[in-house]
Amino acid sequence: MSQDGAQGRYEGRSLAGGRYQLRDLLGAGGMASVHLAYDSVLDRQVAIKTLHTELGREQSFRERFRREAQAVAKLSHTNIVSVFDTGEEPLADDGAAMPYIVMEYVEGRPLRSVLDEDIAGLGAMPTEKALKITADVLAALEISHEMGLVHRDIKPGNVMMTKRNVVKVMDFGIARAMQSGVTSMTQTGMVVGTPQYLSPEQALGRNVDARSDLYSVGIMLFELLTGQLPFDADSPLAIAYAHVQEEPPVPSSINRSVPPAVDALVARALKKNPNERFPSAEAMRDECARVAGTAQSGATPLIISEGPRARSGAGVGSAVFPPVDQPGGPQAPAPNVHTPYQSPAGTGGGFGGFGPSTPPPPSHPMAPQPGPGGAPGFHTPAPGPYGGARAG
Repeated sequence: MSQDGAQGRYEGRSLAGGRYQLRDLLGAGGMASVHLAYDSVLDRQVAIKTLHTELGREQSFRERFRREAQAVAKLSHTNIVSVFDTGEEPLADDGAAMPYIVMEYVEGRPLRSVLDEDIAGLGAMPTEKALKITADVLAALEISHEMGLVHRDIKPGNVMMTKRNVVKVMDFGIARAMQSGVTSMTQTGMVVGTPQYLSPEQALGRNVDARSDLYSVGIMLFELLTGQLPFDADSPLAIAYAHVQEEPPVPSSINRSVPPAVDALVARALKKNPNERFPSAEAMRDECARVAGTAQSGATPLIISEGPRARSGAGVGSAVFPPVDQPGGPQAPAPNVHTPYQSPAGTGGGFGGFGPSTPPPPSHPMAPQPGPGGAPGFHTPAPGPYGGARAG
């Protein structure tokens, strides 16, 4: 179902026996669309996320989605967008069911919009402000991780700022439901997420835990501090290669006002090996609070990068693509390739499976490939916000 189809098909429709009346389309992406809606029972505005028709055709996925939504509804925290209700709406025209989630409607704007404004005026976000926002995102992740929910898609587009500048993280559990559901995409071992913010283990299609979210938070913090992304390329698969094989630049090499302690915080969050990152969201949040004192209050970013800039994440959306080390999968070149990290013995194996001095053979999927490198079977959804909020 296309985004245009979502808007034309569902606007004006009622759900749950007429209780929820869909109104304006707030945003659409590759997995879902979000509408402003009116709850006629409680007389309030809500945001309703509707999963695209093709994802709602499979009973196993709908059941997984329902369980995840119930778990997310139990997350109660100032920095988390609340989930009020969930259900399925029959689609009379084709017999499919449309899963939906009813969420808190946040009056505010996405963090992406706040960052873009700071980039336009200063080149990047002031360090102290970036650390405060990051700490609030981590506070939300503490709660979800305690319940065993890994977000999997932390990025500025999934963080809202209210009119009172309260951070609200949204889409908890939805990406996890996508990854775990037995759908036509996940049956073939595809990776679901936003390539620019994927952890290396997520890009490799491996099991992830809370530390994967902390890597994504590190990418987001880097972007807030510098106005650009540490890794970018022309295709989702090439970006995934970079997360696995490239070392990120130091934020202060781009923004001179970033102090060494913040450089160190970002570097630890972006370690390839999860065991070398912060052990928990709480630990990373505590470090954000500690190093915030080293940042000059209201310091103006001094952007000094003169080389080619990695594009900012403005407008990026989720993508579906094969894991970068999937045998026989599509290949893509990786500029400035470094040998993949191999975990120490007993830590669960390395990324790519090669030691520090043994490069992968040319036939291995982790090896750089000649030519432009295609990725047949890619599905890169059109960009757009996922959460229950309207910009402005």
